[in-house]
Amino acid sequence: MPTKLFLSLRGKFIILFALLITVPFFISGWITYYQYISNVEEDSRRYTRQIIEQVHINLDRYMKDMDRITMAPYYNQNVMNILRKHPRQSNSVFVTSDEYSKMNLMISSLTFDRSEIRSILIFALDGNLFSNLETTIDRYWEASSNPWMADVQKGDGSIVILPPHDAGYYLDGKERVISIARVVREISTNEYLGIVKVDLTEMGFKSLLDSTNYNGKSQIYISDRNGVVIYPIDGGDMDSSLSWKEINNSKEQISAKVSSEFTGMQVTGFIPKSEVTAGARKLVRSTIIVSVISMLVAYLLAVVASSRLVKPIRHLQKKMKKVQMGDFGERAEVASHDEIGHLTGGFNMMVTEIERLIKEVYESKLREKDAQLSTLESQINPHFIYNTLESINLMALESNHPKLSSVVVSLGRLLRFTVDKDERLVYLKDELLFVESYIQIQSYRLGGQLQMELDVDMGHEEYLVPKLMLQPLIENVIEHAMEEDPVIVRIATYVEEDHFVITVSDDGKGISEERMRQVEAHIYKESNEHGARDGFGFKKKGFALRNVHWRIRLLFGPEYGLFLDKTDRQGTHFIVRIPLQWEGE
Repeated sequence: MPTKLFLSLRGKFIILFALLITVPFFISGWITYYQYISNVEEDSRRYTRQIIEQVHINLDRYMKDMDRITMAPYYNQNVMNILRKHPRQSNSVFVTSDEYSKMNLMISSLTFDRSEIRSILIFALDGNLFSNLETTIDRYWEASSNPWMADVQKGDGSIVILPPHDAGYYLDGKERVISIARVVREISTNEYLGIVKVDLTEMGFKSLLDSTNYNGKSQIYISDRNGVVIYPIDGGDMDSSLSWKEINNSKEQISAKVSSEFTGMQVTGFIPKSEVTAGARKLVRSTIIVSVISMLVAYLLAVVASSRLVKPIRHLQKKMKKVQMGDFGERAEVASHDEIGHLTGGFNMMVTEIERLIKEVYESKLREKDAQLSTLESQINPHFIYNTLESINLMALESNHPKLSSVVVSLGRLLRFTVDKDERLVYLKDELLFVESYIQIQSYRLGGQLQMELDVDMGHEEYLVPKLMLQPLIENVIEHAMEEDPVIVRIATYVEEDHFVITVSDDGKGISEERMRQVEAHIYKESNEHGARDGFGFKKKGFALRNVHWRIRLLFGPEYGLFLDKTDRQGTHFIVRIPLQWEGE
């Protein structure tokens, strides 16, 4: 067997104090840190959403303004007439100076004091292009150079937001622009007349963000309904090397998103978690420094406290070793009035009591030897009785008295059941065999006036019952229920929840209510007043039923015992209630 590692009580106290100090600190610190981080992140999400909501409101307002600009051709009859003169099937692309003048006047009025508008363009179906930028815009367009037109035509007259794309109609080179466009149609015939397009710079979108108080390290993206980034115009972010997809899929970002019901555009804001938790990390560092100092002080106090606690215990340990060596005159000094002081006082009392008990042990061993001798002598009596009964049985058979022989055999069974078995609990079937033998003897004595009926389920015979429990009830019938007519004793059993119930009833003369109250009082009283000693051959009456009841209560508890059935019917009826149990429980 491996030797167990010895650890002193002082060492155990120090380890215990260390655990009680360190573990709660780390658990509470861990919970506090993550709770703080969670609260900060939640506040950041709430703040981000408020900012995004504000940007969304401003963006919707801005887009509605752009929508009104693209609707302007419908309210200018000159513009509509010019577009009608340049249909798709026209062979001439010539535009008069008057047409240019009218178009330029309308477009210039729309771009007045709108620095975020790069240009406003109207595309006629015959390839002519009208704009407020006469010198830097090509006056003709081709469908092959403007693939974005397919998306505008799918809009079928609704406003279409074009994500950043290359505009090839600028004479100074291609420019990457964000545009708002729509198809212009004849109001009465819904005939396709052209396209109006507004090219925007980043200035307009930037002004939307500048109106909000947003963290410089955070990012705001504006995308169309398909998730294509519109702003920033380059598709990346403002101050980060990460792309839009990387930021959108990153778990290190706190995000909030709002979609516009008007345009389907989405405004998404991101805040780096590292930025949010920076303050928490500073707080943790300062908290750790203070906590480490506090823990060192606590550990020092734990060492001092454990030494003071262990000192009286060590003194008691030394005294106990001396007592262990056989010096029962040793007594420990009681130095405190706490639990250790009480333990020391108890030790002193225990040693005193051991001294006294040692003197009594020798005497008790002598008495035990005497008792063993008496037990051996008493075992002679049952064997003498068995041999005598066997002799009587042989004599009865030789004299042709079978009934007498049957009574002698039954009597032998009774004696073996009562003397040979020391069990408190026996099988119900053995108890019933004992009762049958007893009734057989009594029937011989009473001339056949006592009979027995059994109503016992075969499965109940294996249940355990207290030994010699039913015989006193049968004896009570013989003593008090017998008259001139034969008496039938009926034994029945049934199970009631976890209880096993045995009923013993007879059809004899029964007892009066007054007598029933006296019997109950005698059975259930707790004290047993003994009178004078019984002489040899004197039979004491009235205690059998009481003994049955109190034996059951002592074995199983106060809810079990012997009870009288008080229903108004012939005879006397007893109920025995015991717990349901069988071998192996």
